[in-house]
Amino acid sequence: MFTTLIQDPPAAATPQGPDYATGIATETDKWGQLTKLASTFDDVDGLFYFTYVVCIFFFVLITGALLYSVVRYRRKTYDQPAASNVTHNTPLEVIWTVIPLLIVMVMFAWGFKGSLDMTYVPSDARQYKATASQWNWLFHYPNDPAKSRNELWVEIGKPAEFLLESTDVLHAFFLPSQRVKRDIVPGRYQSVWFTPTELGEFHLFCAEYCGLDHSKMYAKMHVVTAEEYADRPWDTFDDSTPEAAIKSGESIYQSACYSCHSVDGSKLTGPSWKGLFEKSGDQIVGAKREVIAGGATQTVTVDFDYIKESIHDPEAKKAVGYENANMTPFKDLNDRQIKAVIAYMKTLAQ
Repeated sequence: MFTTLIQDPPAAATPQGPDYATGIATETDKWGQLTKLASTFDDVDGLFYFTYVVCIFFFVLITGALLYSVVRYRRKTYDQPAASNVTHNTPLEVIWTVIPLLIVMVMFAWGFKGSLDMTYVPSDARQYKATASQWNWLFHYPNDPAKSRNELWVEIGKPAEFLLESTDVLHAFFLPSQRVKRDIVPGRYQSVWFTPTELGEFHLFCAEYCGLDHSKMYAKMHVVTAEEYADRPWDTFDDSTPEAAIKSGESIYQSACYSCHSVDGSKLTGPSWKGLFEKSGDQIVGAKREVIAGGATQTVTVDFDYIKESIHDPEAKKAVGYENANMTPFKDLNDRQIKAVIAYMKTLAQ
């Protein structure tokens, strides 16, 4: 039930995005059918394989009976009479009604038990919040102002509950390794929980088609020890030096912006960041850009205010040629983070 929705992660080793294919747990179980179980929800696997075996058994049984009948009772001559005129067999009809009913009831009871396990959240669960938007994940940590995009850290053996929300369209929170999936409906909170049991990095997908770059809406979940979790590995922002600010700005680009904005001049959903700033002697200055504001075309100079407005309110001034592009507002980015992004943009100056 979980295998058909798994997407391939974004292509690795491109200058416009992080390498998602390296070091992520992708092992399958001993049957090679499901991603290796890394949570306590083992009823999902048990029910999946029970249903799988039942389907195979009855497929072989019914197909074998059909083939036998086709060969054994085939008409050998044109005028050969029918082998039997019996129109029904009550005991046989009762058997093929009762046996499937019993099997379906077993599936229902098994599935209901697993559903109850997923419904009742342990009292000691750590509460997170996951905000989905086109095409990013934003994770909030309990009692911590720091947030992370497209990378999530949880502690092994510690139940984790997620409050899910969407800022735009329908999404889905899907962790195959944890055996959890929950649709995220705009304007409505959903929740899901699990207890991670394996250390490592695992895939987190959006499993509902949410627009053009749906396949790029991917995140990594890191399951770490209590000691590593206490170090708050999600808080990686550093602007203490110009070099650190550039690195932090690049990290923000890779986690939130790379799917829509290139850095090499190529055209994606949104305008490229290359050329936003230019070299003028020993200085790096903002370039001129044609934008649509209030239905009229105007020329603006790229600076902090323009970049901030474009991040917080993308509809205010749209670059000419990208009037129909839709961008999610990133209002959670503060001034320090925006300045770090600009520091990275300036490294692309020609």
